[in-house]
Amino acid sequence: MPVHGSELIIESGPGRAGPLVWQTAKLRYRPASSQRPGWAVSLSDVRLGKDSDQEVRLSRLSINCPLPSSSDPSRENPFNVSTAPECQAGDFRWETPAGQAGRAEIDLVHDSERVRIDLESDAISLSGEWSLRDKELDHLVLELAEFDVSHLLPVLERWIELDLLYGQITAHLTLDAAGLEGEWQVKGGGFDGWEGQIAGDGLGLSGSIAGRVTGDQQAIDLTVTQRAGELLVGPLYLPAPNVPIEINLQVERDSLDAIHIEHFSYLHPEIVRLRAEAGLQRRDDRWQLDEAELFELEADLEHAWPRWVDGLAASAGFAGLGAKGRLSASARLVDGELDNLDVELAAFELTDPRGRFEVKPTLAHIHQGESGIQLDLDLDGLMIYGLPFGATRVRGAQTDRGWVLQEPLNLPLLDGAVVVDRFTFDPDEEARGVTLDARIEPLSLERLTQTLGWPEFGGELSGDFPGLEFRDKLLDVTGGININAFSGQIRLSELVIERPLGSLPALAAQVEIDRLDLLQLTGAFNFGRMEGDVSGWMRDLRLLDWRPVAMDSRIFTHDDVQRRRISQRAVDNLSNLGGGLGGALIGNTVLSVFEDFPYRRAGLACRLSNNICYINGVAEHESGGFYIVQGRGLPHLDIIGHRRLVDWPQLLEQLASATR
Repeated sequence: MPVHGSELIIESGPGRAGPLVWQTAKLRYRPASSQRPGWAVSLSDVRLGKDSDQEVRLSRLSINCPLPSSSDPSRENPFNVSTAPECQAGDFRWETPAGQAGRAEIDLVHDSERVRIDLESDAISLSGEWSLRDKELDHLVLELAEFDVSHLLPVLERWIELDLLYGQITAHLTLDAAGLEGEWQVKGGGFDGWEGQIAGDGLGLSGSIAGRVTGDQQAIDLTVTQRAGELLVGPLYLPAPNVPIEINLQVERDSLDAIHIEHFSYLHPEIVRLRAEAGLQRRDDRWQLDEAELFELEADLEHAWPRWVDGLAASAGFAGLGAKGRLSASARLVDGELDNLDVELAAFELTDPRGRFEVKPTLAHIHQGESGIQLDLDLDGLMIYGLPFGATRVRGAQTDRGWVLQEPLNLPLLDGAVVVDRFTFDPDEEARGVTLDARIEPLSLERLTQTLGWPEFGGELSGDFPGLEFRDKLLDVTGGININAFSGQIRLSELVIERPLGSLPALAAQVEIDRLDLLQLTGAFNFGRMEGDVSGWMRDLRLLDWRPVAMDSRIFTHDDVQRRRISQRAVDNLSNLGGGLGGALIGNTVLSVFEDFPYRRAGLACRLSNNICYINGVAEHESGGFYIVQGRGLPHLDIIGHRRLVDWPQLLEQLASATR
């Protein structure tokens, strides 16, 4: 007489089966009139993996295998075994701690020799066979049909710090005892991770993968084609390619501690071509580059610069640079040391859209010889902030002291030159920086002011800079700059410039002015005529984006000059600066018949802070104001200022109007 049924339920607390760990488990078994039993398994708080940092976690996992219909021929056991527990048309469900849930149909059948599994969901199909006799995989086939890759985030975030993952992947992968083969395609892919340091959007990728396992050796051949999408890796931004980019990687692992990249190629047609190989060794649980060879690197800089360099340059304040030229390079690394290097830069040009600098056609060659790395550079010209430097050549070398000049560098400038007699660049992390001895050979201020579009005046510019240093975006100018102009001298000392070519440059300096001829000075700047000599200073001068933001300045005339006179226009302009009535007084009195006036002394002081200029003159006046000009003789005219606090931008506008 047949047994009609019974039920067995087993529940347990925490448990483990190999890499599978659970908090609670339930097994339900229902024998039926059919010889095939039905069964169900339910696990909660599931972890899969040996490493806690890389394990996969599920809040719930269940497999439910209902009783098959004996009249359904499609559910017959293909292995013709009727007594072994199986799962035909089963239900497989899972749920992640983040609330993501999935469901699939599962078929599991076996006999004494093989086990076969088929798993199907909306976008996934998995089928495979396992040989019980040989204890190895016969084959495993995975097919994805526009699978939502966001479902992989709980798995991948254990290895990669991703906050966002999206897109659809279609793939066909086959795994057997000999290896892995397959093709795949990603549409509308994107990701974000490492606190925004890496990201991608709109990615269109396709490729193939092939792998093999022979004994202790594993090898993989991966091809990737990018047709669309943009990428961000730190400061490096890679816009969507205009033509498909092809990448090929062939890797072989000889042992647990050795990986050989047999071939790596990157091809962006007409823009970048790269071929290389490398070997890595694991020492002290860290992978190190043991040897590498760059066989070929060819780049058209006009198109490669916006994609590969512009993002890095923008992070340093040089966004939107226009580049031209061609780069060719090859190199070899052996035992961690550079064994060969050959780099050529042909017809290289660089233009800053903000007009800060321009590099004219350049030919550069870097190569490694018996004495080390040599640099040969021939430059057609260079423009920095409107200064047109002429053609020059640079000959440098790498030594145990870093990079050094092998011969003085002479940069022609108008009728003079900037000469660098000594140059050292130390790449050491602690001492990293540039040190040099430089000088300005005398050049005409008349030509310089004409070139820069400044008010023209005569004189001469020169300077010596022993031990000038550039370190951490800071240019420290030891020595000083001497400007012989207006029959006097202006000297800059303690000059320090931060980010000289970057964004928001800053300058600090001490300025001393000695005996400038006022007639030449006021004539050059169209301020109104003054005669005499003027001296002064700008102490603790600080410029931000080349505009004064702080200083303690004073200019004053000398009373030992015999001829000291001031014109009506100069009186009017000085009165406006200090809030005096000099101009109005002349216009409404008999003084208007005089073209100029004698004065005893004149001067102004400004202490600038927080965009406010605290103004003073050469002496206090009994009215509470201050003398800007003290008259002498006849016709006698004093200019008295009354505004102590003046808005700095307004004062600059007044000066611009006065000299316009």
